[in-house]
Amino acid sequence: MSGREWWRRTIRRVLALCGRSGYTDAEFERYFRRVYQHFGSPSGYEVLDDAHTLLSWAASNDVLLGVTSNTPMRHAESVLPMLGLHDRFRWMACSQDVGAEKPDRALFDASFEQARFWLPSPSLERSEVLHIGDSLACDYCGARRAGFQALLVDRSDNPKVTAFQDWIDAPDYPGKSEEDIRDGTVANLHAVVELLGAAT
Repeated sequence: MSGREWWRRTIRRVLALCGRSGYTDAEFERYFRRVYQHFGSPSGYEVLDDAHTLLSWAASNDVLLGVTSNTPMRHAESVLPMLGLHDRFRWMACSQDVGAEKPDRALFDASFEQARFWLPSPSLERSEVLHIGDSLACDYCGARRAGFQALLVDRSDNPKVTAFQDWIDAPDYPGKSEEDIRDGTVANLHAVVELLGAAT
């Protein structure tokens, strides 16, 4: 489906989950247009301070960055450029293009192939890829099952961040345990910079 249709279905689902019904098609179209426009403007997004820290550190240390996302391509094509972040990433593997969402391995495979384009020699190994995300099921367990290293950013103490897709079951991977997940969890991206800085 198109990115616009993804937004349309998402907004209808949100309204249904909030118990909102009984609106006319015309009322929905007016509401949809406002929400769609809001998330097509800078006011719909905020780049958190720790993201700037990680992006600056990565640029200074020649770290190759890409995005593996369940969001529509609109984010790569419009949102990242609008926020001035598009030049920080070499690639974006998007569920809309791949036809699979995290934690499905197909999306991680697509991201890995794009990373290999940028690091062709010596051949990049899956275990050399670090996936960072804020969803236990999608980002941490999905990446680990795909053979990547992973860090889970626990933003539960940040009132600006709301978890979604919390209905997805976390897939198994070799060595999965509460201890492994706890050891792979950080509070923010500042902690990621500290870990990566110590490893280099």
